[in-house]
Amino acid sequence: MLLPSVPPRSRHEPGDRAGDRSGTRGLRVLVGGLLGALLLPMASASASPWAIAAPVRTAPVDEEHHRVLRIERVVITGTEQVSDRQVSDVLQREGLATGAELLWPEDERVVRVRDRLRATGYFKRVTLRVEPLEDDPDRVELVVEVVERSTVSISDIYLGGSALTPFRGGIALAERNFLGRGVLLGGALIWGTQPRVGKSRRQQAYKAFAEAPRLRGVPVGILVSSWFISASEPYRVEGAEDDPDPSLFKTFEYDRIGGQVGLGFPLTPRLELAADYTFERVNAFLPEDPVRIDTKGELVELDLGLLDHVHRHTAVDFSITYDGRDELFLVGKGGRVVLDVRASSSATGSQYDYIKLVAAGAYSFRLPWGHWLTPSASGGQIAGAAPVYERFYSGDLSSWTPGREQGLRYSTRNPIDVFGTGIDTREYGNLFGRVDLEYAWPLFRRTRTRGVYGGDLYLSLGVFTLVGDEAERARRRADDEWVAPLGAAADLGVRLDTALGTFNVSVGNVLRRTPL
Repeated sequence: MLLPSVPPRSRHEPGDRAGDRSGTRGLRVLVGGLLGALLLPMASASASPWAIAAPVRTAPVDEEHHRVLRIERVVITGTEQVSDRQVSDVLQREGLATGAELLWPEDERVVRVRDRLRATGYFKRVTLRVEPLEDDPDRVELVVEVVERSTVSISDIYLGGSALTPFRGGIALAERNFLGRGVLLGGALIWGTQPRVGKSRRQQAYKAFAEAPRLRGVPVGILVSSWFISASEPYRVEGAEDDPDPSLFKTFEYDRIGGQVGLGFPLTPRLELAADYTFERVNAFLPEDPVRIDTKGELVELDLGLLDHVHRHTAVDFSITYDGRDELFLVGKGGRVVLDVRASSSATGSQYDYIKLVAAGAYSFRLPWGHWLTPSASGGQIAGAAPVYERFYSGDLSSWTPGREQGLRYSTRNPIDVFGTGIDTREYGNLFGRVDLEYAWPLFRRTRTRGVYGGDLYLSLGVFTLVGDEAERARRRADDEWVAPLGAAADLGVRLDTALGTFNVSVGNVLRRTPL
């Protein structure tokens, strides 16, 4: 099974909030090998942000001295879907326009221009060079050569089954450069068959979004998104907490319809601040006095994590992102840090009252023998009573069990308890932490192809924990159980950079989609 995964560059591409914003899901899983085999020959380039760095060819110079060259004209070649204006804007912001002086061959602005162009995700190769004019070698023509990737990409393909939901499927698409103006447009949908629990309804979700990372002439980006979600959330009514048999569960239904608006403030090419406002109308159909029969035969009252009937959920988000990675095919040297704070209260117009904090960071560096090592860490905490779909979910943390997709839970499986700490008894929590270490072995690189550009073999190892609210922690202590159980996260597979995106075939991808 061939499955794609695109590292998130936009704040609002289709995807799971717990995975995309908090970094807990890691690489997303997308499409099967048959689809890749059919579509790869049809696409000319990928919208993946990982582009290759081409060497800069310099004009002949004295090796002992730098030369100050004057740019007489700028020539841009290779653009088809991307407009010349978009490339020119990057050059002008760095002062590399007609009439400017250029310190060759080590002008730092050349490096910054190349990095900025690669970071757009529009190009698989960028080359800058100078061509001296015949009558004066100190007057040059600055040539920018680009090789484009397709700006249309499959962001996600949802495909799989479980003991609860026999089949689920869907797709998410994105156009990253609408009309050559750098505007991101996209949409997603997912649909599942009826759960094998009583009279549960089919779960489905639809989303549309648009984002302009930078408005022309103003250092501000804007985004809008909207969605409709129809959920049938499973909850346990009897049996042991580690038993995933759907017959031990019931479901309750709820609908969410809402949207989000936000502003982004790119302070530097690598640092961005953002502020978002989320508003939803939630209609929940909760059972009266829900209870569970535990293994001792006692009744346990349940808190399903939602208010009943029609109500409002709104929130404000503030985030800061630093991305210092080099833009390469599949991995890039450098670090990335994200901090996100979400607040919901009556002050925002909400009927929920909570604060949610999530932080994630990673750093990739190249080993002397050419392989890549990436340690990463993420964590989050919720204070207050957040709705169930905002709480941290164990499946989003595990590499081997299904997580939420477009906010929907399609499985009753909990993480595999490798360490015997009881992680398989946990579903939702208010506190999580995870650390990972990934080793990537580059297999091949092809810069002059219209299909597969590169491939890596990778192995990742990690551990995570998930902790409940204060009442659950007290119950676990009373039962002499682990309050913060440890779970294992590991994966082995091949990552391919293709004309449709970055695709994974791995052990974890298969296990998450197998109806065990």
